[in-house]
Amino acid sequence: MKKVLFAFATLLIVACGNKVAQPELVEEVPLPKYELLSTEEPRVSANGHISPSQNLIYNIEIDHPIPKDSLELIQDYFIKKGKADFNGVNKIIVRAYLKGTKVHGTPYASLNLVAGEKEVIINETAQEIKELSQETTAEEVKEVTDPIVGTYFCTRTNDTYVFLSDNTGFFTIQGGSPSTFTWKHSGNNVTIKYEAFGEQKLKFDDKAKTLTEKSESFGTLVFNKQ
Repeated sequence: MKKVLFAFATLLIVACGNKVAQPELVEEVPLPKYELLSTEEPRVSANGHISPSQNLIYNIEIDHPIPKDSLELIQDYFIKKGKADFNGVNKIIVRAYLKGTKVHGTPYASLNLVAGEKEVIINETAQEIKELSQETTAEEVKEVTDPIVGTYFCTRTNDTYVFLSDNTGFFTIQGGSPSTFTWKHSGNNVTIKYEAFGEQKLKFDDKAKTLTEKSESFGTLVFNKQ
């Protein structure tokens, strides 16, 4: 009987000593509010291979500028999603646009994963673009009479023209700061004048809702009204 009790006590001690620690509960941090606008998928070969040069791009919209640590939460989420959806993808890019600014082609932040290296790039000029596009004057709130007023985007270069109803506007190269100008419109001819760069001539097609620019570097560029 003593041997049985001793054996039982020994087993009890061993069981207590080998007790497995319970995993700690980790509270999941909620993601900042965003809206997924579009996904640009990488090209996948017939054998399911994705070239290292192919990008997986998520375009999202956020209501206002958010700090870097919040952007990193969004980045980690899309990295996990991208790797699950496209096995073997090497480059995952998240472009975060401020609300209403995607048409101008300048994201507030680019969240990049390239060959395992993460990077968060914040573009402060995106806020300036948003403020310029939202400025409202007494001239702007009246009924718009000139059909050229609006935003024009070139898919070839990702550049943007914005014409406001007070005869001012701004031109934005993707990733760059906006350059402001004044404009005059007569028939199919549009003359814009930059304070620093002087005048430039454009052609406006009211029926097609396009602007045409003659560029020394790119030839003829067509900007479509958004």
